[in-house]
Amino acid sequence: MNATETTICGKRIQHDNSGVGHNWRTIDANDIPADICEEIAAEIIDGKQDTCEKYTASNGLNYRW
Repeated sequence: MNATETTICGKRIQHDNSGVGHNWRTIDANDIPADICEEIAAEIIDGKQDTCEKYTASNGLNYRW
């Protein structure tokens, strides 16, 4: 089965597996918690961030879009 990439507000979400910004990978939709999806969506919409090179979510993990 192929992984389903995570898109939020039309943005492809990537996760940094290294924790320091050196190993960005597209995250599977099943591997990102719903509350983090909501947090990122709010940042995209309310924070008016069309792109973001590094966003540290409340779970301490880094994401970008």
